[in-house]
Amino acid sequence: MYGSSRSRGVSRRAALGLAGSCVVGMAGCLGSAGSGGDGPADTVVQYNAVNGWANYQTIRNTFTEQTGIDFPEDTKNSGQTLNALTNEQDNPQADAAYMGITDAIKADSRGLCAPYEVTGFDEIPDQLKHPDGNWFSNHYATVGWAVNTGAVDEPPETWEDLLDERFENGIGLYNPDSAFNGFINFVNANLAMGGSLDDFDPGIQFFSDLQSRGNIATMPKQGVVTSFFKGEIPVLLAYDFNAYMAKYQSDLSPDEVKVVVPSDLSVQVPYTLNLVADAPRPEAGKRCLDFQLSDQGQKIFARAFVNPIRPSVELPSEVQERKLPQSAYEASEPIDYTKLESNQQRARSRFVGEIL
Repeated sequence: MYGSSRSRGVSRRAALGLAGSCVVGMAGCLGSAGSGGDGPADTVVQYNAVNGWANYQTIRNTFTEQTGIDFPEDTKNSGQTLNALTNEQDNPQADAAYMGITDAIKADSRGLCAPYEVTGFDEIPDQLKHPDGNWFSNHYATVGWAVNTGAVDEPPETWEDLLDERFENGIGLYNPDSAFNGFINFVNANLAMGGSLDDFDPGIQFFSDLQSRGNIATMPKQGVVTSFFKGEIPVLLAYDFNAYMAKYQSDLSPDEVKVVVPSDLSVQVPYTLNLVADAPRPEAGKRCLDFQLSDQGQKIFARAFVNPIRPSVELPSEVQERKLPQSAYEASEPIDYTKLESNQQRARSRFVGEIL
């Protein structure tokens, strides 16, 4: 079991604390992976490595500076990445992939992942990695919202608040049919409204009510965070790190953006990396993955306000000082990600058929 049941009330902090007893040394990890059988490679391809997301532009540029290996941007989201890996299974084009955890579990079930124990593998909590390294988490976040206070006088605090008429034509989120970011907001709403990972009726009813009241302004497959950065959407349903980036790393003034973690429930969301099965440049892929789990890579992610998956890596002080107090995260919980994966297609199909 990779996930942990919400009903058990197992805290993410507890899981990380347990994993912290398994710290391994890091020396030599970056320098040892490039001598494999595929020979020198001047390029590595990772699906879903887009500028403006989790500091991936800096991850890519720093990796290239240190290794001389080009690491180009790839703008696929998680669902598009899974589809591309599936379609290319007989002729893989990518060396590594980055996805929401349920898409990684599904990719592994289709034989699309190769085992690799990345730098710091023993530090990653057991429920957030495949035991053989077929996939592993690189950072996590929690569902959070960004509110443009120039457009909204009274920001929402709970999921129920979003149904209010003051949010008419005001809410944007990624399309849950394609992007994991949007899908997990649907899942979170369903749980907050009384649903479960087997019963999505409350979530369907909630989004149906949002639609009938005209409160959803947009649900694109890509670009909704950028739209908020431009002041085009009053309320963004995404992750807390998207909201912090809007507040501190966009053209908006920090005073114009309020970061909200829903006080009734905010689901914790791990993201994952994996080496692609039969990757065309496997050793370059391993170096790319090792860099992202290194101290330096984890701190680069952290500067985009995501949480490093390795508990031995501390948040930079300038990041810690800007985040909400821990009390704001009292309703933040992990869920059973394996169970979610088993029901993901059915839930997405219902969303497409009944909401879109």
